[in-house]
Amino acid sequence: MNKNPSFNRLLFFLGAFSIYFALSSYGANAGEATNQVKAGINSVLNILRDPNLKNHDQKSSRRIRLRNAIGKQFDFNEMSQRSLAQQWRKRSSEERTEFIELFSILMEKSYIRKIESYTDEVVQYTKEKIDENFAQVETVIITKRKQEVPITYRLHKVNKKWWVYDVVVKGISLISTYRQQFRSIIRKSSYDGLVKILRRKKNEG
Repeated sequence: MNKNPSFNRLLFFLGAFSIYFALSSYGANAGEATNQVKAGINSVLNILRDPNLKNHDQKSSRRIRLRNAIGKQFDFNEMSQRSLAQQWRKRSSEERTEFIELFSILMEKSYIRKIESYTDEVVQYTKEKIDENFAQVETVIITKRKQEVPITYRLHKVNKKWWVYDVVVKGISLISTYRQQFRSIIRKSSYDGLVKILRRKKNEG
């Protein structure tokens, strides 16, 4: 399911960008949505920097804390709906509940595997756009090789809090990528076939 090179690069940056985002900030003044993102990222950083959680025997505890922190940043309900697109309307309440759980686990595992081995980079905040209850926070990562990687957070406001519902890396949308993959699997197999794959990934280490 993750054999597409563009998708693999996207997942790499999904883990990497979040850490880099908090290490250095230049450019535009931080606004409401940017501050919300930074607060979430700092919570992840604090866990990764905790010396009491760095040992291998603390891996399980560290990952539980990371999952809790990630769950406070991403709107997995919205991401699930957008990734299934038209298929979402065809699903029962029970199917939707299970899909949100499986999708969130898939995201968390991909995210955590990447961020646990982060290195120091530099990020520039370049722009924040807010249109009522939707926002975009645009950033650029400067790698050690001086390469620039543009990354955009897409957020929406729910109950006075900004939640991330998509991440765009070098023009590639995380949700659009998942949507294409899910649509392809459903077309070749079925919705049940997609769920079986996600269930199997849930049980993988």
